[in-house]
Amino acid sequence: MTAVAVAAMAVAMLGSTQVGVASADKDFGEFSVGGRILEAFEATGGVPTWGNPTMNEAAAAYNGRFQRFDNTSFYWKANVSGGVAHQIGGAIRALWSNTKTNGQGYERGPLGYPVSDELAAGTGRKQFLQGGNVYYGAKTGTHIVWGEILNKYAAAGGPDKFGLPVGGEYKVGNQFRQDFEGGKRLQWP
Repeated sequence: MTAVAVAAMAVAMLGSTQVGVASADKDFGEFSVGGRILEAFEATGGVPTWGNPTMNEAAAAYNGRFQRFDNTSFYWKANVSGGVAHQIGGAIRALWSNTKTNGQGYERGPLGYPVSDELAAGTGRKQFLQGGNVYYGAKTGTHIVWGEILNKYAAAGGPDKFGLPVGGEYKVGNQFRQDFEGGKRLQWP
């Protein structure tokens, strides 16, 4: 049997054994939630935590998907975070949406897609994204830590040991600096 014949037989056999894809969408009023966004939505609290969807799932940049809810949004991209959708909301989402490259924010900006849900961080909250982390504190505000300063921050114990950032990264001469609670500062190089 030739290689072409073997390949044709494999395609025919595979095609005859496939079953239609089942829909796992759930309706919430006029909008549906499905797939990986539904999985993440339900795993992190569902309607009691996030409210109802305010739109159907829609296309996001770079072949991703997103959906807004009363209290947050969920973003998903197949090759980001193992294909798990993540919630992003509040002050962290507001900063993420305004962090721009070429005039574009959200997942098109330098932070990219979320790779974690929002988590506790010292006296505040944090969220990990492809291009850096965003931290929020009631007294410190919302700030990005990224690049080599993020590496130093993580090595110093992050928000639990080093405190939350009190401002964004800034440049002095050839150094990048960022200030943290308690008068602490990290710099690079």
